[in-house]
Amino acid sequence: MDIFKAFEERYSHKEGFLPAPVPIEDLEKIARAGLAAPSGVNRQSVRLIILPNREAIAPVCAVSSAIGLETAPAAIAVLTDKTVTPSGEFNFEKEDYAAAVGNMLLAATAMGYSSLWLDSPYFDAKKEAAARAVLGASETMKLWAVLPVGKPDGTGSRREKLPFDARVSYVKFGAAKE
Repeated sequence: MDIFKAFEERYSHKEGFLPAPVPIEDLEKIARAGLAAPSGVNRQSVRLIILPNREAIAPVCAVSSAIGLETAPAAIAVLTDKTVTPSGEFNFEKEDYAAAVGNMLLAATAMGYSSLWLDSPYFDAKKEAAARAVLGASETMKLWAVLPVGKPDGTGSRREKLPFDARVSYVKFGAAKE
């Protein structure tokens, strides 16, 4: 799929998934897209855990269940390694993980899968720590999101985007194209 078509087709799939497995090669391809994302000061802080089946996803659901993750046949957990990022103004963990997730969502879409940027369960420090623990990640890691991956069990509900002209200005904020 053309990259611009993937931009148009990508949406946050918040419904169920078909039980059909996702081949490990496809999950690795999606993960590679995430790792190809830029990272602040090239620290490459993002770490991924591929959850290739329901058996691997179930423990994460048990501590931080969310719509979309309960039926996904596969998922990818997105973490950052705090040991490679300094605290303070040059800490780009949030930007690094966000860039990786963006790439992976587009890759999944281009490959005919649906996904969802599922980070809200991990805003709660206790749920984040519990999910990180079942994933076997140390305290030096931060779990930011888990991306369910699979074929949707329907068309999925897409939210309308505001028109281009409502969000883009020229030369100065609020100015229309001449």
